[in-house]
Amino acid sequence: MKKIIFALLLIIGLVSCTEDEKTATGEIYGVVTVKETAEPMRATGVELYQGDTSMLLLKTVTYDDGHYEFDNLQPGAYTLKVVASGYMDTKYSVIVESGRTARADMQLNKTMTYLTVRTLEVSVVGNKATITGEYDTQFDYLMMRDYPPNEVGFIYSDAPDKITIGKKIIASKSSTFNANIEDLSIGKWYVQAYAKNSKGTEFGNVLSFRIDGTPAVRTLPVTNISKNTATLNGSVEYKGEPAYTEKGFVYSASFPNPTIDDPSNATTKVSVKGNGTEFSANISGLTDGSTYYVRSYIMNENGTYYGESVEFGNGLYIILKQEGLMVQTKDISTGATSYDAKKMCKESKICGFSDWRLPTRGECIAIYRHKVILKLSSNIYWTQDPSTLGSTYTYNFGTGSIGDYYNDSSFRVRCVRSLK
Repeated sequence: MKKIIFALLLIIGLVSCTEDEKTATGEIYGVVTVKETAEPMRATGVELYQGDTSMLLLKTVTYDDGHYEFDNLQPGAYTLKVVASGYMDTKYSVIVESGRTARADMQLNKTMTYLTVRTLEVSVVGNKATITGEYDTQFDYLMMRDYPPNEVGFIYSDAPDKITIGKKIIASKSSTFNANIEDLSIGKWYVQAYAKNSKGTEFGNVLSFRIDGTPAVRTLPVTNISKNTATLNGSVEYKGEPAYTEKGFVYSASFPNPTIDDPSNATTKVSVKGNGTEFSANISGLTDGSTYYVRSYIMNENGTYYGESVEFGNGLYIILKQEGLMVQTKDISTGATSYDAKKMCKESKICGFSDWRLPTRGECIAIYRHKVILKLSSNIYWTQDPSTLGSTYTYNFGTGSIGDYYNDSSFRVRCVRSLK
């Protein structure tokens, strides 16, 4: 009997000790947010120290709603510490009491990065997106220096609340930068530009875009242009969902943006067989000296989709093989500023080439020897070569001399491109 009583007392003692130990511990619970916006800080590290920050006890990370927790803590004084890139280090002192939960919410202040970032635009072709962003830097007058970014790029996600932890793509450093995202699945996507320097990371606004499964095709430069023949070229950028069933070209001398539904006496449709990504068609019967417009097309059960319209013809440019140049036969402007002249050439798509530009001074000297066949006006033209601050070199095709004028002056514009 004594043995049974002793065993019962032992069990009661153990249970009593267990309950004492359980009630002797406490917990810490809190939410970490951004002070400026009250947004939760996700996947952010939180450190727990005994007393001050000399003895690290535990580490955890915040959940999607920004909360964190530490349990089974002995009563006493603790210090919490949060270190996050782009934010000031934050400390918080808390007292844990036996059997109670201490609430410890923390707000993080962003560090001054001296950067402003903007997400500018998203261009979608098929299942690919071209994204563009830009940044500005502010001068730190206290330290008398600036903090240019050492990395720029974008983060993107298929969910708006997960954009900050989305996929990252690094772009080439420039005040205006862009990148291509490929092989995106059908659905809505979100993208945000960022720039990072020694002070932290600054993010731009969030833009959304949609991948809808539409097939995409591109019109490539027209080649082998002669008096009456040419080779049309295209590229399937995305087969689509459902996949395309037909592809080809439609061209016309009457319509700048021809379609397969235009009158057959003014447009010609050429279908191309095969499953290759890039495709071509040789055409004949062109009128010497005429200008034509061509668009590649792709078709599935939902409709017909077109590439960009390309202007072509045997009289739109002249090849100066010995100079390594292709020169347009018409001025793209009879009067433009230096900035607008560069922009006009950059945006020119004659014969489908996208690398038209202003000539250099040296190229103008070479072109001068052929000015008769190029029908160049005896006037001043812009070159691409900058001179002193706020001015650019020009070339006079009447006298064959080089000039120097302010960029807001107005002169003629003729575009060239290098032969590959």
